[in-house]
Formats: sequence, C-alpha cells, structure tokens
Amino acid sequence: MTVTDQAGPPAETAAGLRPGDVRALVQPDRVRGLVYTDPQVYDLETRRIFGEGWVFVAHESEVPEPGDYVTKRIAGEPYVVARGKDGQVRVMANRCTHRGNRLCNADKGNSSSFRCPYHGWTFSNDGSLSGVPMRDGYGEAFGEIRAGLGLVPAPRQETYGGFVFASLAPEGITLGEHLGNARHAIDRLVALSPTGNIQLSAGWMKHRMYCNWKMVMENNVDGYHALFTHQSVYDAVRPAKVSHVPSKTETMVRDMGDGHSEIDYATEYRRLDEEFVWFGRLAREKVPGYIAALEEARGVEGAHDTLVIGPPHTLIFPNLFIAEMNVMTVEPLSPGEAIAYTTPVFIPGHPEMNGRTLRRSEGAMGPAGFLIADDGEIGARNQLGLAARHPEWVTLSRGLESDVTDATGRINRDKSAETPQRGWWKHWAAVLEGETPGSEAQS
Repeated sequence: MTVTDQAGPPAETAAGLRPGDVRALVQPDRVRGLVYTDPQVYDLETRRIFGEGWVFVAHESEVPEPGDYVTKRIAGEPYVVARGKDGQVRVMANRCTHRGNRLCNADKGNSSSFRCPYHGWTFSNDGSLSGVPMRDGYGEAFGEIRAGLGLVPAPRQETYGGFVFASLAPEGITLGEHLGNARHAIDRLVALSPTGNIQLSAGWMKHRMYCNWKMVMENNVDGYHALFTHQSVYDAVRPAKVSHVPSKTETMVRDMGDGHSEIDYATEYRRLDEEFVWFGRLAREKVPGYIAALEEARGVEGAHDTLVIGPPHTLIFPNLFIAEMNVMTVEPLSPGEAIAYTTPVFIPGHPEMNGRTLRRSEGAMGPAGFLIADDGEIGARNQLGLAARHPEWVTLSRGLESDVTDATGRINRDKSAETPQRGWWKHWAAVLEGETPGSEAQS
C-alpha cells in the first residue's frame, strides 16, 4: 500500500492491509475518506471489531420471562438471545448443529424449545439438544452426539447494568476493561430508576441508513452539526434544552479513551439547577409517583441531583449509543449501508414517565421523527460525497489546540470540538492494527 501526504492521485485502496497500513489511514487531525468506502477496510473491521471485540447485543429486559427470546446478528452471523428455563440469559448461535438450518426466524417470541424445520432436531431454550427424530440411525454414538451438539454459545458473554455484551473471540480483555470510563454512562442512566433497573421493552424502531456505520456512530457525539442539520427541529421546539452555540453553554465533549466518547451536559445542567431540562422541562407535578419513589430511593438531595443532570449522551464503542432516554445500536450491512435500531428507555412501574418517554422517542427517532430523519439524510449525502476521491482526507481538527486531559479523559469545553471523533479514530486504528488495549494512548 502506497501512502503519500502530497496532493495528486489518492492512496491505493486498503486491499491486503499489512501491519502499519491502517495507521497510514488515520492521523491525529484527519482520516482518509476511503475508511468509509473501501470494502477491504470494512471486511477488516467486521473481523477485528465485531468478530473479535465486545459488542452490545441485547438488554436483559428484552427477554424478561423464561422462554423469551430475541434474534440478533453479530458480525453478520445470526444469534439468538434466550432466557432459559433456569432464568439464565444466553447468547447462542441461531443455527441447527445438524445441517446448519437457521432455527429462529422471528425477531422475538417465547418458546420452551427451538425445533429445526429441516429434520426436526429440537433444542431446549437453554441450548441443549433435547430431541432427535429416529435416533436409532445414530447407533451407539447417539449419546455422544446429543451431548456435543447443543446450540453453540457465544465464546464470551457478560452483562453490565442489564446490557448484554458478547465477543466471538474465546480470549481477550474483560467487558469491564472494554467499557473502561464508559461504565459511568450506564450507571448514570440506571440511576434514574428508583430500583436501579430499566426496561427496553417497547421494541426497536429500524432505520436503514445509506451510509457507513461509523458515520452514524460518530455523528451521535458531534456537537457541531445541530444548529445546521437540525435547524427545523430547533425552530419548532422552544425552548431547546440548552443553547447549541458553544459560547453560550458550559457543555463539553469528551474522549474517554477506548473509543468511547460523549457530549456531557452535566455542568450546564448543574449551573441551571433545574430538574428535567433534558426532558422538556417536565413539571414534577406531572409525575408524582415517580418523584416519590426516586426520593425514597435516593433521598431528597440525591433525587434532585439525579433529575438535574439526567441521563447521558454517550457513545460506547463500537455499536451502543445512550441518547438520554433512547438507546441506539447500529448493525453494519456493507461499506455504504447500515441499520440503526432505536428504542426508548422505560422506568419499571412508572407509566406516567414511560408514556411521555415513548411520545418523545417517536417524535425524535420514529418513522416520521425529526432527528433521525435529518441524520439519515446527512449520512447519505456524506456517503455520496465521499464517492469523489478528492480531496483525499476528511478533516477532524476543530478544537485540537484547546483539548485538555483530566481524570475523565480528553475534554474540550467547546461543544463543537471534534474531540470525540479524534478519540474514535485513534482507537479504531489501534483495534484494526491488533494493538493491545490502551496502547493507542502511547501512540
């Protein structure tokens, strides 16, 4: 692969990437446009990021009862997330171990077992092989077959705050090491629930995005575009939660390391010291049961602080975005296409909050939602623009000189700084190069 910083013909495509080649695609303040369009780059990140790293798969509340299941895809491979009769949630390959037929075709359901339509092999919802028609055909080997041909579990599976993650690699860093500083975002979200539990039970809205999956994710923590891409929203919604002019707000952006980043409104919210600024400035009187339960759980001062700072606006690498009271996950389909799944966050036992959350989610992220429609169109235009191979680079230098480092990561008090994007690409390159966790911090 030939790389040059000079103007002229673009660098060769990423076919046959060798050690060091990915680093040539990413610099501290810019990336080559082909990282969004090249099939070889896409294949490598599918293998290294989604096939070997930790990815968000489901939330435990999607399968609340024994027998409940949902179907998902990891690195393009079909998986089923099922709560077994023992109450345990398992991530298992959605494939019959006999001749490879896909077992579950519905998005979700409830069943005590999964029966293959091809030859009738039946698996318990804990993954064990429970029935094989005409078993005599296997002779004395049947016991061994029955014991060894249960549904294949994901090599690794861990849960944090009800969020289920899986890795298709048998070895690697723990989920805690992967989440790093981003654990605070999940903690901040579940703190809004008096019981510490949330529900993602409304179902997932699906938006086909005609752009690279990375555009969807890095756009979620882009504080620069709101006044322009979403101008119609802010013309219609008065007042906005905070000003989107950087000089008028104490909102900051943060690169937490390990590819995780966020727009953090907490300082501005605490300066305003108003509850529910993040929720349309909802009056306490509208949700008395929720307020009482939260004060009982957190105390009066603790509940007030929780309602002031609200939920996070955080991107957890590679495919989870907590957008206040919405959760988004993205599934790559090709270099130029992805599916964005979004769902509202419910507080168990508080329908007065959940009804409002649902309506707000529909307005922002639904089929006719304002925000996701804008972002989808911008992403498609980005992808079309990147088909032009000149200029060779995409610039990410905004705020570079005003970044500072503190205990929480690399921050910038200018909300429009591209600090989150620089952190994303730094980690992206490290993962694709196969470097050990944290090594990008030394580069």
